[in-house]
Amino acid sequence: MQAVLTLVGWLLWGIFPLGDQNPVIHPFHVGVVEINHNAAEATLEVQCKLFTDDFEAVLSKVYRRKADLIATSLHSSMDSLVQHYLKTHLSLQVNGKTVSLNYLGFEQEREAVYVYLEVEKAPSMIEKAAIETSLLYELYDDQVNLIHFSTRNKRKSAKLEYPATSASLVF
Repeated sequence: MQAVLTLVGWLLWGIFPLGDQNPVIHPFHVGVVEINHNAAEATLEVQCKLFTDDFEAVLSKVYRRKADLIATSLHSSMDSLVQHYLKTHLSLQVNGKTVSLNYLGFEQEREAVYVYLEVEKAPSMIEKAAIETSLLYELYDDQVNLIHFSTRNKRKSAKLEYPATSASLVF
């Protein structure tokens, strides 16, 4: 199941590219949350990948101002919107305890925006994780968020389809 979710997610992500010169409306709404446990550094490295046009649209709707994640001149002002949005739409519990997600920044590359977060002082042994997310749910009732969590050479995945917001993983 995990391999199928991963393959489907990445295939869908690549099938409908949004080139810089001729944007194409993509017929599906998907986001990916990747969480990697770095035991040596005692951190959780979190990366969220969202379509740029969808992310800009949701930021504009939620914060009632034009969002432009591509313009480098607006990067610092968009940084605060991205940070606030992720803080209110993504949370994580590890071994039954809520952990603090530290916002590191975002970058826009081709059709996607990558948002980077980190959990410091992560436990050395992760037995279970609970993820809450409602990324882009304000826009689409067909939104799918794929979650991948890796620890101790084990990778678990979950698929959240609107309106589902929570997934639990046991390692």
